[in-house]
Amino acid sequence: MGRSAIIVGSGAGGSVAAWALATAGYRVLILEKGRNLLPGLGTTGPIGSLFGNDEVKAGRFFENQDIVLEPRTARSQPEAEQGVARSFVGDVNTLPTVVGGGTVHWDAKTPRFWRQDFKGLSLYGPVPDANVADWPLTYDELAPFYDEVEQRLGVQGDVAQMPAATLAQAPRSQPFPMPPNPPMYGGTLLAAGARRLGFTAYPFPMAVNSTAYDGRPRCNSCGFCSGYGCPINARGGAAVSFLHHALLAGARLEPRAFVYRVNASRSRVTGVSFIDESGRQRRVDADVVILGASAIETARLLLLSGLGNGSGQLGRNLMFHFFSLAGGVFNEDVHAWRGPSTTFTIDDFVGPVQGAAAAAAGLPYLKGGICEVGGTLLLLGEAQTYAAIPNSWGKQHKDLMRSGLIRRHVAGLSMVGEDMPQLANRVDLDPDVRDVYGFPVPRITHSAHRFEIAASTYFGPQLAAVCQAAPGALAAFVLPVATLTETTGPGGPFAGIASTAHIMGTARMGDDPDTSVVDAFGRAHELDNLYVADGSVFVSSGGFNPTLTIMALSLRMARHLTGA
Repeated sequence: MGRSAIIVGSGAGGSVAAWALATAGYRVLILEKGRNLLPGLGTTGPIGSLFGNDEVKAGRFFENQDIVLEPRTARSQPEAEQGVARSFVGDVNTLPTVVGGGTVHWDAKTPRFWRQDFKGLSLYGPVPDANVADWPLTYDELAPFYDEVEQRLGVQGDVAQMPAATLAQAPRSQPFPMPPNPPMYGGTLLAAGARRLGFTAYPFPMAVNSTAYDGRPRCNSCGFCSGYGCPINARGGAAVSFLHHALLAGARLEPRAFVYRVNASRSRVTGVSFIDESGRQRRVDADVVILGASAIETARLLLLSGLGNGSGQLGRNLMFHFFSLAGGVFNEDVHAWRGPSTTFTIDDFVGPVQGAAAAAAGLPYLKGGICEVGGTLLLLGEAQTYAAIPNSWGKQHKDLMRSGLIRRHVAGLSMVGEDMPQLANRVDLDPDVRDVYGFPVPRITHSAHRFEIAASTYFGPQLAAVCQAAPGALAAFVLPVATLTETTGPGGPFAGIASTAHIMGTARMGDDPDTSVVDAFGRAHELDNLYVADGSVFVSSGGFNPTLTIMALSLRMARHLTGA
């Protein structure tokens, strides 16, 4: 009988590990706290969807945990220093709690991290008040796993259109599995504006089928990608691309299973304890335990278990991406909601940039990130935006919706801004607030570093300039996230906590057990058979969507376990 593994969480990292181990002969049990919204998953029949492109379900947290029964708490760094236990209770960057994790509603953007991201400290030096470090592996070590994940996931793109500078930082040994989708019209206008200013817009690599692939149909360009389920499963993801095949290979999935403790004996873990769908407390054992519950929930589980914190780093270095937003206003209907979300990207703002702006902020450099080009609000989001305007109810609201000012006439840019790791940005256990099961909820302490604010201030006008240069643009604007952050304070609504579903850090990898939680393969320094396979292990956030890198790291870990 083969070795056994328990995997906690079925998102990007957990599902990849399940597939790699199950197909290598491991007996795999996946424990997922949430429901399974994909009927037919793991069978030879078609895979359905109970979520799909439903705006009402998305607005009602259909795929998320109940924030009343299982809330999170939050506070800013200054509040923590003043002894404030919490200033908010509710939804704090909650990722989908369902089979497939965040990839049930992701926009499927799959850029690779760059070479420089893995050696930030060596290349550019320390940043004041930040815990900058090099990763314990290089881009070249991870590249073969990027290749394999892209093939399994089904990624579209065009290497020929990618800038030489991009390929120098993220070299490729093979083409993308599929060509790009037809581009969004609004995106083509902003891409033209970028070219007018000397920037390069190219098709955004994304896990969306432009042709039939892996038994799933091509995308029909319905427009509901980011924040929604794919009703025809043309979008790849953790569940349909990896977990489905893991189950066909013999892995077992148990949804609605809340793991509350990892059990250990000396230097080894023995299994986990969990509450199942019927409310029973159960215990299962295995040769290996892999945690893939997200950077917040993995840290919480280890803290609840009293494991993995010999370095004092567990829960620390929490990172969210700090998005900067700009838009162009057009007289014509630019149909910016049609097609896969943001079909173009620009990476000219990744950086680093040295000079007066960085020096004025007391920083050695500034970094931005990759841009998503061409999106806008969908119908329900537009309605909610208008509803927030004073005296806009009734006929006024109907008139605004008929005009479609935002969804028809605005196309935007969003830049993924790199977030500096800080020791004070952390996850710990709330001393007073408990969930429906009676366990302490995770408490998030987070404030933006001046690095993110200065970078947003510097790059924001350049984003607006791209929008203004687009053919037919009447005007352009930048959403002053940096200014709003400073105005509302480091604990305010624009400080980063609610701005992104990219969650990283809390169990960073490294070679030194005194300064990291896991090693280069995700194995806990203090425990021989406990691994982490999610964004927790990130040493830096980079300026790129993190999911492909989570998957590649998980695959590398699994191949290490199987000796392949």
